[in-house]
Amino acid sequence: MLRHPMERLPQGATTPPFLPLAFRLSTTFGLLVLHLAFPPDPLKAVAAESLYLLLVSLFFVEAIWEIKGSLDLGLGPFSTPSLGRIRFNLALDISLVALLIAFQGVDQERFATIYLFPILSSAFYLATVEIVLVGFIAFFLHSISFLLFGAGLLPPFGHSGAPGDLDSAQWVLAFASLEIFAATLIVVLIRRNLEGLRRTLLASEAKADDLSALYRRVVESMVSGLITTDLEGVITSANPAAEAILQRTLPMGRTIDAILPVDLDRQEILPRDQRFEGSYIAPNGSWRIYGGNVAPLRDAEGNQTGHLLLFQELTEIKALEERTRLSERLAAIGELSAGLAHELRNPLASILGCVQILRGEGQTPAMSERALGILGRESGRVSAILTKFLDFTRPKPVEVRRVFFPDLIEELRSSWETDSRSAGFTLALAPVPEVWVRADPLCAHQVFTNLLTNARKALDGVVEPHVHMEFEEESGQLLAQVRDNGCGMDAEQLRTLFVPFSSTFKEGTGLGMSIVFQFVQQMGWDIRVQSQPRFGTLVTLKVPLWGTRGARDSGSPS
Repeated sequence: MLRHPMERLPQGATTPPFLPLAFRLSTTFGLLVLHLAFPPDPLKAVAAESLYLLLVSLFFVEAIWEIKGSLDLGLGPFSTPSLGRIRFNLALDISLVALLIAFQGVDQERFATIYLFPILSSAFYLATVEIVLVGFIAFFLHSISFLLFGAGLLPPFGHSGAPGDLDSAQWVLAFASLEIFAATLIVVLIRRNLEGLRRTLLASEAKADDLSALYRRVVESMVSGLITTDLEGVITSANPAAEAILQRTLPMGRTIDAILPVDLDRQEILPRDQRFEGSYIAPNGSWRIYGGNVAPLRDAEGNQTGHLLLFQELTEIKALEERTRLSERLAAIGELSAGLAHELRNPLASILGCVQILRGEGQTPAMSERALGILGRESGRVSAILTKFLDFTRPKPVEVRRVFFPDLIEELRSSWETDSRSAGFTLALAPVPEVWVRADPLCAHQVFTNLLTNARKALDGVVEPHVHMEFEEESGQLLAQVRDNGCGMDAEQLRTLFVPFSSTFKEGTGLGMSIVFQFVQQMGWDIRVQSQPRFGTLVTLKVPLWGTRGARDSGSPS
């Protein structure tokens, strides 16, 4: 059901004109202007013309009076009145149409169509039953005036009153009645469609109101700060959490750069949102930290209309992270100390035993010579452990440059073949791509040497030992793989592979893979390890390429 416009809209609201009043004013004004522009011929007097003009003038004056009343109330000249005034205006319009048709001649069927105007106007203000009632009143007025004038029961009025052919008059009345009822039926159908549209509109408005209310509740309930700005960085909205986090009011119209350290110009050229962090001194003197993201704010068509900033209070989180980092550092120091103590315990025990032997009396020269040999060997072992430990804890600067990869592999192959510990083990090399890579030559050589050394150690006791190196170019990178069929590693060994002093091999210091990981990180490489017990190990290095392919003499390192 459409809502009746019984309540006047607030002043200044834009509304459609009130149709019944507009029709009555324009019709009476036009009739009076036509009469003044074309005065009647005295030789062709029309019955009751003065009465007709007087009634038309009264209708015009009444319309002016209605407009004046609206203006006195501070409303528009054609504001929609209450439901009672709507019915009164429609009654006046029907009476005006009846007067006009009576003066022009009730036997002129073409004038009956003028009843369409009040009937059509009623569709915008009345219910369906009342629309039918308006049509019935129009039919009744037209029929009764037609019959009364035709029967001579009313005195002549304008062009009505002259007796005519009764048969033709019946057809005229029937045709006029058909027009009125057809118009009423059409208006009722229009009204029903308007009711359906109104219900749909009300449902859409209710849904939009619910979504808007939900949006407001969500934004106001958020514990994160939310600020929106226009494209110029001027604040357009801010939720309560934003003011609570920043501990300050955020007036609309103020620029965001005076509040948060975010570069909106940079955000416009980024494909995704950007992160920002900042700090401030709270009113109580404490140092507070906040951080968040800024993203583009877009309309329904996808065009950027502003910026969306979402941020949180990070003071406690940052403090927790700092405590966690400190705990991790202390734990790492503890693990390194324990590993170093474990590695030094055995050679120091041997050194102390030899010292006690040399202090004793009655030692043969052979025994003394053997003790001195053990002292030298174990002292060298301690020195090697400490040297590698210092290299690990204080790594030298890495100088990444353009390196011809086949030269690096050739040096590696020569080192393998000349190492006596590699006797009995064959290094199978796949064809080496002639590419330039980003690397520090010394660090890269150390990385591959440590990987091959671990592969050789893993082959101890294997009947048919194999060590393979394979290479493949992929998406601007060179995949270098070292594969063996040795003892392999379980999940726990893989987890602690790069932890210092976690090696399970009998020889070595336990720092080899830790140094490998350190060098790989410093050179911008990547390392992946796959292994299973008794099925060997596969180590894959992702080495960034430098430029295009080319032979050794196509360029020189830069």
